[in-house]
Amino acid sequence: MVHTYKLLYEDEKLKIDYFNFIEDHLLVIGEEDYVIPRGVLKELATTPRGSIEQKLDNFNKNILFELNKNQIGVDGLHVAICQAHIEEERRMNLSVNVKIKRV
Repeated sequence: MVHTYKLLYEDEKLKIDYFNFIEDHLLVIGEEDYVIPRGVLKELATTPRGSIEQKLDNFNKNILFELNKNQIGVDGLHVAICQAHIEEERRMNLSVNVKIKRV
């Protein structure tokens, strides 16, 4: 059986995955990379839609510029962040279930 690695989130313009051995995350917008420190992905994923733009601007002002440059809406990035967080939680739950079954 061949296993292929799947990013937490990927589409034509956005990628989100682990960085630095699961401690941090990496957001790729077009050709630009942004390190998202531990815990910030979850914080952004749980931010209400009306507050996400301000939260992103506070985190890194270049992100909004890069979204605009790549014609990506803030809501599109928010959905990607939420989906990446959901995928991360799913993997964590699978990992815990595997460990429980082995005991």
